[in-house]
Amino acid sequence: MIMGSEVAERAWRDDSAAGDWARTGQPGVGPRPADKEEPSGEEGEHVVIGRLIRRLKISDAPARFQTLATNVLRASLGAGAAAWVPADDHEDVVVSGEIPGMSPRSYRLLGTALGRDGVAVVDDPAGARAVHAPESVRRFAAVAAGSAGALVVVNPVEGRPIGSLEVERAQYVASLIATQSHNARIYAELKDLLFGIIRALTAAIDAKDPYTSGHSERVARIAVRLAEEMGMPPQKRSDLYLAGLLHDIGKIGIDDEVLKKGGPLTPLEYRKIQAHVEIGVTILQDLKKLRHILPGVRHHHESLDGSGYPDHLEGEEIPMEARILAVADSFDAMSSNRPYRKRLSPMQIDEILAKGRGVQWDPVVVDALMSCRMDVEAIRQKGLGDSLIGAVDVTLGRR
Repeated sequence: MIMGSEVAERAWRDDSAAGDWARTGQPGVGPRPADKEEPSGEEGEHVVIGRLIRRLKISDAPARFQTLATNVLRASLGAGAAAWVPADDHEDVVVSGEIPGMSPRSYRLLGTALGRDGVAVVDDPAGARAVHAPESVRRFAAVAAGSAGALVVVNPVEGRPIGSLEVERAQYVASLIATQSHNARIYAELKDLLFGIIRALTAAIDAKDPYTSGHSERVARIAVRLAEEMGMPPQKRSDLYLAGLLHDIGKIGIDDEVLKKGGPLTPLEYRKIQAHVEIGVTILQDLKKLRHILPGVRHHHESLDGSGYPDHLEGEEIPMEARILAVADSFDAMSSNRPYRKRLSPMQIDEILAKGRGVQWDPVVVDALMSCRMDVEAIRQKGLGDSLIGAVDVTLGRR
């Protein structure tokens, strides 16, 4: 049984917490305004609905929204407790409030005391005893939410019978819970699908050129560390992580003889290598949820002086994510062995970065690299794990 916490209850009451909850899934910590009162009657209906809808996020774990919703319903009806009883016996009963003697099994019993219309209203202690409720339960209402489960309200405010206000409000909240739970399952399936696609694409890059195996993951992690050093927000860092993983996906379309050549490239071969950025965009452009990373994929080989490719962009024309990826990509390439050369020493790398600062690479990004050099040096292949999961979450959360 999951008990609704006082902190969660404060979150719905305090408007200042709404943004925090919506952005992070965590309640705000600001004090409750003194002039806020419990919603009641028709005015309360609008307050309840508005506050719940503002916090309805498919990316939230269902239990989180269920906790919030039962808190809101219990407080708005002045009830002793409100509980979400999922139809699946393997899922936890979510309870806001506390009624002596009530257990998860007790709430399940009340949730099954439904009539043909999916509603049960028991307005006296004798009726409560008839469904084996403990003496602490004086009256209750239960409403069904399709096949998802039922919502139970125990001991609503005394002084008036349980009527349409209580039932309709419970039905509305129950429908919101059922909708969020259903959408959360769809979201999880989409997340798994996108996660699998990115894993497959990244594995394809590594399989194409074993010499650079792990390069994409290192570039992604280095880029995120540079963005963090530069003070970029979490969403931008997540975008960079995905762009870093997939920045070389276009190499799948490059001939092995050219890609793995051990000596200098001819002008024609170099042009073929350059085509990988445009091939990468072609591969990814039909994946709607990844379109926002295309600028980084296309432009990570541009140079500040306009000598890069494919579009010869200069300075601020180059998207910031591409400028960060350019430094991360170059640093990892210079730090790694290649078929045509051995890895460079840290001193050699520093000399090259210093010469290219402001010419090939953004000086702000190069300076960020130097500021967190020890962290960047320590970054090595660690597999696709929490970083990718978090980035996929952010990507799916986009409108």
